[in-house]
Amino acid sequence: MILELQKGASANDITATAWTTCICGAILDDRGQAAHDEMAKRSNTLLRLVYEPDTFELDLNGSRIGIDSFTRAASALANQRIVLESTTLGFVEILLCCRAFRQIGVSSFDVLYVEPEGYRNPGSRGLLNRRDFELSSDVPGYRAVPGNAILLGDRIQNRGVFFLGYEEARLRRAFEELQMIRPESSVVAFGVPAFRPGWEMDSIANNIGVIREHNIRGGVYFCGAENPSAVVDLLNDLHVGLSTGERLFVAPIGTKPHGIGAALFASAHSDVGIIYDHPRRTQGRSSRIAHWHLYSVREFGA
Repeated sequence: MILELQKGASANDITATAWTTCICGAILDDRGQAAHDEMAKRSNTLLRLVYEPDTFELDLNGSRIGIDSFTRAASALANQRIVLESTTLGFVEILLCCRAFRQIGVSSFDVLYVEPEGYRNPGSRGLLNRRDFELSSDVPGYRAVPGNAILLGDRIQNRGVFFLGYEEARLRRAFEELQMIRPESSVVAFGVPAFRPGWEMDSIANNIGVIREHNIRGGVYFCGAENPSAVVDLLNDLHVGLSTGERLFVAPIGTKPHGIGAALFASAHSDVGIIYDHPRRTQGRSSRIAHWHLYSVREFGA
């Protein structure tokens, strides 16, 4: 697999020919609206895709389908130029698309991501809470993602990789809800360099207490917040280094580009598990628009 990265200050700085189909999600903020509008200009068709974790169903342009039916529905895209608009899509939708693309023989596609200029901060909570951004209105909890489920138990040796963002409650909840996770073999990865200087300190400061409380000691790694290729490389190294009988699982609860990297890797490795808490993202969670990113995936099935 080859992953090419483009970055620009505006949509005009992203060079790409028009796409046949854009798959997008729910619009929640300024950048989501901007990304949607740009894709509407550059794509012949927009498909809206939203995953419902309670029923394991997908809403595809207003029609409800089961996950098992998604690959068949996606087969019509096999020979098209496809772009995933990841600013609006959630992690699970991206993972399911990547997995379907591999199954139907899509060897190349693009992924768009638009950075926020800033995140929502309630502001009224005082100096001690200045790192709280209220990115999720509700976090239902960790549930299996069909196709990448993992069995956690005393007799199964697992190595977990947690890609971390700002919401420390998501990491804490993993160790409280999934008590068979082994802290001694769990890895954490931060988005460094961050999208903006100083943002990495918000992530580290918010999560360090949980790391200490649960004695997570499998290692600390750093992948650029905007770089899914670094995530693929890290996961590949960890996967290759597994002991006999050990299994890798990934918790992509950090930046969206980290989630893209995790989705690309997991879709190519059926033995890699995913644990995910399916947050309901807050409306207006970010403000204004920063950089635009286009990730071009080539030789996907190779």
